[in-house]
Amino acid sequence: MWFLIIIIWTCIAVVLLAFVYIGVPLAHRKYAQVILRKKVDRSNAFVLTFDDGPSDRLTPAIMNLYEKHNARATFFLMGKNITGREKIVRQIRQRGHEICSHGYEHLNYLKISPLRALSDIKRGWEAIDKALGQKLKNYPYRPPYGKLNFVCWIYLIARRVPIIYWTDDSGDTSKSSPEKQNINIPITNTNGTVCLAHDFNRSNTEKEDFLIESVRLALEIAVEKGMKIMTISELLNSKN
Repeated sequence: MWFLIIIIWTCIAVVLLAFVYIGVPLAHRKYAQVILRKKVDRSNAFVLTFDDGPSDRLTPAIMNLYEKHNARATFFLMGKNITGREKIVRQIRQRGHEICSHGYEHLNYLKISPLRALSDIKRGWEAIDKALGQKLKNYPYRPPYGKLNFVCWIYLIARRVPIIYWTDDSGDTSKSSPEKQNINIPITNTNGTVCLAHDFNRSNTEKEDFLIESVRLALEIAVEKGMKIMTISELLNSKN
């Protein structure tokens, strides 16, 4: 009898721990995305964010496109991709774009130990600091795959690090047909967007050309619609 009770309570405890470990960060993500959607709609904001960079060609090309509109983009840099591209990271800062972190190795934090996940967050910050020659370690953070475990979530909350998600996915990493990978879609269908895109090195120039052209058209559409082209921090700090 006692053995059965122990088993039941152990199962209940495991379920509760799993809910806290996975469910709490997931609930926060859903809530954050709802709030983000309301904020971009009220602000009529166009926030294009780029994950997994920097890259040798795409990152500079994107900055050039933004410069034509006297606007700034947001780059969520992956630590391991910074090595050998420190100059590009410095150019991002010098040209006024926003630098955020996307971790170091793009790991799924629900499939690795909490300690390794925490280390990945810290290494990502350190890689940015090293490239910039500073020690800030408080860059806004986007979890790889949008997934966090409770330990990492509470760590970021305790450090008052903004955890950034998105309202729309450009689909630029999808293997589907090009028309389903168009960054313009969430812009034309909504009043505002925090759009997820990626500026890592592609396997061929055609894919890179497609992304560059998509960004160019997206910026033009945003201007035509009178949208405010903003960085993520500008959006979050706005009064709307």
